[in-house]
Amino acid sequence: MTDRDRVTIDTTSTPWTEVYKRLIEVVVPRPIALVSTVDREGRTNLAPYSFFTVVSNNPPYLAFSPSRSARTGELKDTLKNILAMGEFVVAVVNEGIAEAVNQAAATLPQGRSEFEYAGLTPAQSERVRPPLVAESPVNMECELVEVRTYGREGGAGNLVVGRVVLIHLASTVLDPEGRVLHDRLKAVGRMGGEAWVRTRDVFALKRPE
Repeated sequence: MTDRDRVTIDTTSTPWTEVYKRLIEVVVPRPIALVSTVDREGRTNLAPYSFFTVVSNNPPYLAFSPSRSARTGELKDTLKNILAMGEFVVAVVNEGIAEAVNQAAATLPQGRSEFEYAGLTPAQSERVRPPLVAESPVNMECELVEVRTYGREGGAGNLVVGRVVLIHLASTVLDPEGRVLHDRLKAVGRMGGEAWVRTRDVFALKRPE
């Protein structure tokens, strides 16, 4: 590739909103963490985040990144609740609930539950106070490990790391040995802009010795 075949973006001089658009177009596909939390009054909050991954196997840690509001720079309710309560649940998003999860991303008045707004059902957790998402085939109960903050302006990220204490798996997505089958899970992810992606076109490569 020559310089004429390449467009280079200087992130120090380009508006962060444009950098963000390019990043979410190239860091793909991104799995979606549907995060359930509660506030001190026990009111539920539910929101999807596509900056999400596993960061440790032993102990089992996962992480997601709720950014500050682009308009106000305020923390999202999800992060406020996690800082206050130290707990959250991550549900996997599949084809069956994708439309509802998209609705859960709406900006609602404080205190109004996204569960009700999106038509999803809260279910009792075993170890933490935030509820499971009944319609999701996978729910992970998590206890907060740490939060790292990377700025205070609109769009700045916060890395939330949690220890997975319980994993709930619907038997409908498991094989007889207890392994999750991707063709039954039917997970979805995010691409750039408003594009989503299914996980149907799968191929295998043998790992080298």
